[in-house]
Amino acid sequence: MSAELINRITVKKDGVYISSHSSNDTASFHSWRCEGLSEIYAAEGQKGLDREIVCMLYEYCQLRGSHKSSNRYRYAIDSLQAREIYTKYNDKINERYESLNDADKKSVWYKPTEKAKEYRAYEREMRSKMYSEIAKRCEEYDRKQKNKDIER
Repeated sequence: MSAELINRITVKKDGVYISSHSSNDTASFHSWRCEGLSEIYAAEGQKGLDREIVCMLYEYCQLRGSHKSSNRYRYAIDSLQAREIYTKYNDKINERYESLNDADKKSVWYKPTEKAKEYRAYEREMRSKMYSEIAKRCEEYDRKQKNKDIER
């Protein structure tokens, strides 16, 4: 399974651009306008964009390189606090899953029972909360950078 490798995230007037390439591709990084992230940014602003990028980094993407646009996301996800947040929500999800009976567990991904559907909705809600909480660390990074700039 491949991962999307990201080395730059840029917000421009007309949308959000990602410089990326697939881990199973030998081509160089290329910049492209990401429609989904552009829509989220237009609707929810920086907080929504941060949440979605954090989600992407946990689910199917990896940061590469050292471009300044990736520093805030690296700060958010590569920390003890992020691991603690991840563990807290993952434990809740696992606890809910373990409370299902065997028939419901078997149906979570195929022809789900009502309990399995409830579990999937709970899992989505917990993951969204987790990504939002971790993404708040991007704001913390921005504040620290602003303070460094003031000190100079």
